[in-house]
Amino acid sequence: MNDDKPRRPSEPPPRRRRRTQQERSAETRALLLDVTVECLAEVGYAGATSQVIAERAGLTRGAQLHHFGSKAQLVTAAMEYLFERRIEEFRAGAAELRSAADFTSGVLDLLWQMVSGPAGHAYLELAIAARTDPELREAMVQSTRRMDAQVDATFRDLFDAPAEAGGFFELAIWAVFALLEGLAIERIVRPDDPKLEQILTLLKQMAPMAMSPR
Repeated sequence: MNDDKPRRPSEPPPRRRRRTQQERSAETRALLLDVTVECLAEVGYAGATSQVIAERAGLTRGAQLHHFGSKAQLVTAAMEYLFERRIEEFRAGAAELRSAADFTSGVLDLLWQMVSGPAGHAYLELAIAARTDPELREAMVQSTRRMDAQVDATFRDLFDAPAEAGGFFELAIWAVFALLEGLAIERIVRPDDPKLEQILTLLKQMAPMAMSPR
């Protein structure tokens, strides 16, 4: 007697779920932001034209305009997009330094890497271009305010900052960023100048006066 159970006819492989319009739109937007970041890093703000970005992304100019109505909107969105990624990396790196003997110095090293890297260069490119471009300047003002809020929250989480000393703490963070951004510019034209490293060392020595690690 054959006890074999009847075999089911072979079933077709499950169909892949079709992406929703919202998912496709989000993917296209992310692609545009990635390509814009690459263009800013490679050819700067002047070279990162809307047409170049659209061609690199494999999109039509109309498709690009559907997501970002102007170049100013696109490049500032790309800068914030890159900043979001870098600030998360910064937070993760700072968390690993919690038990380090010189926490403040380690945090400043991480911050210097961020300011002098792609995220910092993208910001400098746009900040300089905004001086003579009113539309870009307005977009940068709004974008910078949003990023300032994240930086403030991040550093308040990393360091003890009493509420009554909030103004001084905020000024100290701004001073650190201003100095590091200036050094990032100087390093472009003075790549081998030992004074840059000496200034970083001096900053690490002075930082504990304003910031107290947890």
